[in-house]
Amino acid sequence: MFNKKPDGTPYLVGDNDKTVGTPAALTPSAYANTADANYSIINEWLTMKGDLESEADILIRGKVIGNIKCKMLIIDAGAFVEGGIEADEVVVRGSTKGIMIAKKVRLEKSADVDSEIQHQSFSAEEGAKIKGALRYTDDMSKRSVVRNDNSLKNGVEKGAAAH
Repeated sequence: MFNKKPDGTPYLVGDNDKTVGTPAALTPSAYANTADANYSIINEWLTMKGDLESEADILIRGKVIGNIKCKMLIIDAGAFVEGGIEADEVVVRGSTKGIMIAKKVRLEKSADVDSEIQHQSFSAEEGAKIKGALRYTDDMSKRSVVRNDNSLKNGVEKGAAAH
């Protein structure tokens, strides 16, 4: 519905007739030029309050206050996430505040991070701002931003609301 052209076909990376943003930030990936893209987008005009959980990828262009758990998370330039992050891979171009747990973390030059980052692989471009701690870990299975009783460690209430 929201990811379709007026003729009903999906927008693809590389389309020249885009009237809304597409997830070009996810390229190169397995989703490039496929109609079966498996990601969610929080657009720049959206603020989400609450937890987000996906078995696929999430692209944040807006603001999220709450915990995020997904396969790959991209926080685009100008976007902001406050809360815990748990993912296989995180790419930060925007701002974060909270605990970040990921196998692979990449901070690009526009990143502004105020987080404790627990990682197996870490890289940062020149110009990325980092305030917090970096902690290498071999065993990611024992790390979590959500307690066993499903309550959050950072105190943000459960449930998502769009504003």
